[in-house]
Amino acid sequence: MDEAINPSLRERNRRLARDVVLDAAERLLARDVEGDFSMRALATEAGVGFATPFNHFGSKNAIMRGLSARVIERMADQYRGESPRGDSIQRVLAIARIAVTLLTSQSAVYRAVVGSLSTAASGHAGIHDHSRALWEQALNPLEGISSAMRRTAETLLAEQLAFVFRGCLSFWIAGDVADKDLDRKVQTGVSIVLLGFACRTRRRELLKVIEG
Repeated sequence: MDEAINPSLRERNRRLARDVVLDAAERLLARDVEGDFSMRALATEAGVGFATPFNHFGSKNAIMRGLSARVIERMADQYRGESPRGDSIQRVLAIARIAVTLLTSQSAVYRAVVGSLSTAASGHAGIHDHSRALWEQALNPLEGISSAMRRTAETLLAEQLAFVFRGCLSFWIAGDVADKDLDRKVQTGVSIVLLGFACRTRRRELLKVIEG
């Protein structure tokens, strides 16, 4: 019995420790959006031993990637909580709006978090997979997508949406796109991508979004 329970207990404890460290990192970023905190300051803020952040993440860069993955998870959780109605077109536009609303709710913090992904890192960060899964969640099942484009949509559409979203965020992070304009930029970008996949009856709505 103990052998069956202990692995799950260890995993829960591991996740708890990681969450404690990530929570502390978010608090430090809220106080200093430049992200100029030391691992020692992070351990102190988290109330854990100095080695704990290193043991669970390995580096400060990995902690920032962990925060980025957490942001995407929050977007997905909020989307599931709201359960937007409609076909794939409407669901994608809805999740795009949810994502922007979350990011701009703590603009300075999330700029620092998402901007950290521009830093080269060794190994597989997994952010690409997380982002693609976010858009797949809204797309599936593929309703409102042209039957002729369905096979291509299954393999490429979520990834292209992730790329367009990331592109919009890069200009937002740089300060070229203001918070108030981000939703419009993202809605236009994802609509342009969807336009090439949408069935004829759904193109008019997308064109309205694109034309503003």
